[in-house]
Amino acid sequence: MRIIDEALALIAEHGIDDMTIDAICERSGISRKTFYNYYGTRHDLLFDICVNRTLELVRGSVDAALERFTRLDERITHVLKAQKQQLCRASDLEHELARYSIASIGNSLASGATLLSVMNENFLRLYAASIDDLKDALSPEFCAEMTVGMIDTVILNHLHNPDYDAARRYDELMAFLCNSVVRERAQLQVTGAAQG
Repeated sequence: MRIIDEALALIAEHGIDDMTIDAICERSGISRKTFYNYYGTRHDLLFDICVNRTLELVRGSVDAALERFTRLDERITHVLKAQKQQLCRASDLEHELARYSIASIGNSLASGATLLSVMNENFLRLYAASIDDLKDALSPEFCAEMTVGMIDTVILNHLHNPDYDAARRYDELMAFLCNSVVRERAQLQVTGAAQG
């Protein structure tokens, strides 16, 4: 959509704070009325962009993990490696959008809940599809919520501290999740043999 493309171009050139509805309309060749046919506010537009980018990244990496791997540890590793690459190679534009997403979580319960639910839904799919690989005391819902919380912490620290080693934290997070939520291979083999 042209409105989104022009909004992204403005953010890349001037940052989110200088992206105005008037500037978007001028660059898009539309009236304010036309803008308001699509979005009620500037925040609605930015929020739509952030949700769609988050959904695209998380859903895409979870879909690929579910399609390509059968074991939960492999699936977790695939998804978190994709997110690590995205975060560590992010452009200034992507950093601006990530900052806006994080600020939205803190400033609006509805916005924050939507962004968190996008991530939670997809991690829930990952864990629910691998429920036989989860340690007995853990539910897919709990694992999804804790994973999203830890990822958000890494992203937040990365955005606010230029010396923060996000790549290392993602590697540590992969190891932590694989050790904390995934049954040991011997347990999986015994369970599989007993069911077969």
